[in-house]
Amino acid sequence: EEAFYRGYLQTRIDEALPPKLGVLGARLGPGILIASLVFAVGHVLTVHHWERLGVFFPSLVFGWLRSRTGGIGAGITFHVLCNLYSEMLGRAYGAY
Repeated sequence: EEAFYRGYLQTRIDEALPPKLGVLGARLGPGILIASLVFAVGHVLTVHHWERLGVFFPSLVFGWLRSRTGGIGAGITFHVLCNLYSEMLGRAYGAY
């Protein structure tokens, strides 16, 4: 997911519409919002629950990490940690 949404999609959009906003050391533009929206919609299309749109918010962090570091490694690491934490909470509260 990080390779496509941040490594490819966000990067290509940023090339077409250069980021102008500085946020905590990262240059952000429409690419982060569009890639995060597509990421969230993709999650709803694969698991048909509207609450899956909530992945939009961590996706913004993944995108910020991409912009801040210039690569996808930090985003991949954070994404994995988010997935593990979600799984742990689901099991702890009997959701899975």
